[in-house]
Amino acid sequence: RNSTLCSAGSVPEGATVEWNDKFVCLSGPELLRVDAGPGISSDDAILDPKYEQLAQYVQEWAATFEGDRKGTGLTTPVLVRKSRKPASEFDGVVARSGVRILFQTTNTGDRYKSATEEKLEEKERSGGGAVKKSSKPLTTKSSKEGGVEVLVEKTTDGSIRVRARRCNL
Repeated sequence: RNSTLCSAGSVPEGATVEWNDKFVCLSGPELLRVDAGPGISSDDAILDPKYEQLAQYVQEWAATFEGDRKGTGLTTPVLVRKSRKPASEFDGVVARSGVRILFQTTNTGDRYKSATEEKLEEKERSGGGAVKKSSKPLTTKSSKEGGVEVLVEKTTDGSIRVRARRCNL
């Protein structure tokens, strides 16, 4: 999970590079970015109808995954929560709205047992003699299962984009 990024050198004269936008991809990390084109009104970032409609659509779309999973394509139950990530001029974003789709704990993953462990456990249950218990303790601490955060953002240049990034790691 840990990574280090180093950048050295200089930017050629006359070149304009939006470094903050380039590095925002690393936050999460970013899974997908879709540019939705320019906003309708660049004067008022918050009252842009195109931005508002897209943000509302993403919230309604994410709500379809909660509850009964039949027909959604998901095999893991999820919780849908409103995103807590605020807009940031540093990220080049003047308005941000979104949802977090958080995967819930299931009976798989950390509780997985290999075939050898299952055979040993079966011998113990059937009274098959003195069988050593596994030295690996069962962890009862609930771990985060991960998730995907879908963000609708209006950038400082007036364009609208949708980003999906990993969350709850």
